Amino acid sequence: MKDNIEKIIHSTLLKNNIKEYPKKDLGLQLEIHPNFPSFQSITDTLDYFNIDNIAVEVPKEALAQLPEHFISLVRNGDYEEIAAITKKNGVIEVAHSDLKQKKFSFEEFTAIWEPKVIAVEKNENATQLKFSKAPLQLVFAIVTVLGIGYLLLQKSWSIENLLFFLIAAGGTILSVFAVRESLGFQSQKLHQFCTSVGKSDCSEVINSDRGKIFKDVSLADSGILFFGSLVAFITLYSFTDSIIVPVLAGVPIVLYSLYSQAFVLKKWCAVCIGMATLFIALAGLSYTYFPLNIKINELITFAFLFSVLAITYFFIKNKIVATKELKSNNVKLNQFKRDEQLFNHLLSLSETIKDTQTFEHEIILGNPNAGFKLISSTNPMCGFCKDAFEAYRRVYRTLSDNLQIVIRLKVNADDLENNATIISLILLEIYNSQGQEAFIEAYTAWFEDRTFANWIKKYDTVAYKNSPYIEVLKKQSKWAEDNHLMYTPATVINGSLYPKKYSYDEFFHFVNIMVEDYQEKFNQAPMVAEAQ
Repeated sequence: MKDNIEKIIHSTLLKNNIKEYPKKDLGLQLEIHPNFPSFQSITDTLDYFNIDNIAVEVPKEALAQLPEHFISLVRNGDYEEIAAITKKNGVIEVAHSDLKQKKFSFEEFTAIWEPKVIAVEKNENATQLKFSKAPLQLVFAIVTVLGIGYLLLQKSWSIENLLFFLIAAGGTILSVFAVRESLGFQSQKLHQFCTSVGKSDCSEVINSDRGKIFKDVSLADSGILFFGSLVAFITLYSFTDSIIVPVLAGVPIVLYSLYSQAFVLKKWCAVCIGMATLFIALAGLSYTYFPLNIKINELITFAFLFSVLAITYFFIKNKIVATKELKSNNVKLNQFKRDEQLFNHLLSLSETIKDTQTFEHEIILGNPNAGFKLISSTNPMCGFCKDAFEAYRRVYRTLSDNLQIVIRLKVNADDLENNATIISLILLEIYNSQGQEAFIEAYTAWFEDRTFANWIKKYDTVAYKNSPYIEVLKKQSKWAEDNHLMYTPATVINGSLYPKKYSYDEFFHFVNIMVEDYQEKFNQAPMVAEAQ
């Protein structure tokens, strides 16, 4: 489910020309959301990454007015599922769904459509990525493919040799799918393929004890090692008569696989059947066209190549398994940390700051008249303040109309030669003369590099000597001292300190919930008064 919704979001963002967001983190933010899978988990994740979006319920008659690409609900039999929707040339395309039919007329789509929609604002200024910005891994992949192609072109190919190589390559691909299934990486297309045979269940067959040849070696492992070794041997060396030996050695394994599926598990694995079919084709081809002319040096070479591939494969597989387990534990930990009741309990135990009055000329982000108030104490030289300010900025981008964020700079206002003091005075001057966005840009630029010489070159035109805001810094420092806030960053949320046990990765999530709760109470207050 998580992978499917992740694909839905990626697909919708890409079709709306939105590419600049941390793709690897999106899945984690989805999975640790307490209401996953739901529309709210999607919108909150988009909000977390500062992607403009809106979730609305519309009348079905408004389908023609909706954007070209959006996320919505469709009925699939007795249940509803989230899908990516595209309107194109009078046809509705439904992607990443279990629906057998993928294209509908407007009338057909309306019959299965639940008109709840998530839409994102299309990026009209998107530009294509240049090749020079391509990841280094892509360059290595291209070089590898070109190298393999060059080696294969150097060989003399007969029809039987080409057929043998293509069968081995096909077996390698099916083996990769089998290994993915054994590692728990679900694929919708693989699921459809696996259910194409009656009484079939690839996952159960591949992951069963009967699906193992040895304790830690499954049929999927043996398949990728066998077919992969053949492909590697042919690529690096050539076709030899000795290839028939490993092919014949694999016959008992294939027979064991078919026997266990037919008589023990009594279930079939379509991928395994495909691998067995390709193996039988290889065995028949080898017996027909490769005479039993065995050379010891060729067998030793094949055995060496097989061993190197096996060591590399199991090393990578173990790393993948360990990473998957670590990610799973990380998800569980984050779900625990994001428990609202736990957070509220820790917040209730936090220190209370009674003095939350605002000083004249200090930096306020968002709505200065909002009742929900955050007071932040940061220092430009504080490394941890970078994550805190990024959290404030994310909250500001999403909730600016419903809260105010007071940015207080805890520096030594008496030392006007101190870099932190100079930066703070410049930031105050920028805010009071140019506004919130200019301040955010300047403070963000500082945290991106944190090199004073580089930053001051850009902002040395800002008047800070004999600044009228020195008194503001003194008041802010005294406020921090009076309330025993000797560390930075520190955040006061409506009079309570943000719990130290939480990092600022969770800050947006909890502030979002608290603002919603505050708005509900605020909106209900007049009705309560009237009832009284």
